[in-house]
Amino acid sequence: MKKQRNTAQKRLIMDALMAADHPTATELYECVHELNPHISKATVFRVLSQYSDNGEVRRLHITGSDDRFDATTAPHAHLRCAYCGRIKDVMFPELEPVFSAESVDGYKIYSAEVDFLSCCPECAAAGTDKGAYKN
Repeated sequence: MKKQRNTAQKRLIMDALMAADHPTATELYECVHELNPHISKATVFRVLSQYSDNGEVRRLHITGSDDRFDATTAPHAHLRCAYCGRIKDVMFPELEPVFSAESVDGYKIYSAEVDFLSCCPECAAAGTDKGAYKN
């Protein structure tokens, strides 16, 4: 694998990602663009793809949403609010056997994603969650 240079733009993008909460590429671009108006959207998207391909960040494939990016690469699950879309990292020691499994029924496992559909405290407090979630 070719060694990638760590430019000022790449550091800015990674710093912004680490400070953000599972942003889409567009959301991260908007944040970075405020700090450096000369950075292009294409640069942010390209760098995020490189980081994802290199395993430096996780790309989250969320049904019904643009891909999101996560700076936490350690095995973990996500709580996703069904109402506002907020995503939160959650470490469940009970899931360690799932994340560390190498194969199941002859299938070689490369990665695992666990996404709990939920209602966040803010939406619950606002009364958004009236009764059961309707899919």
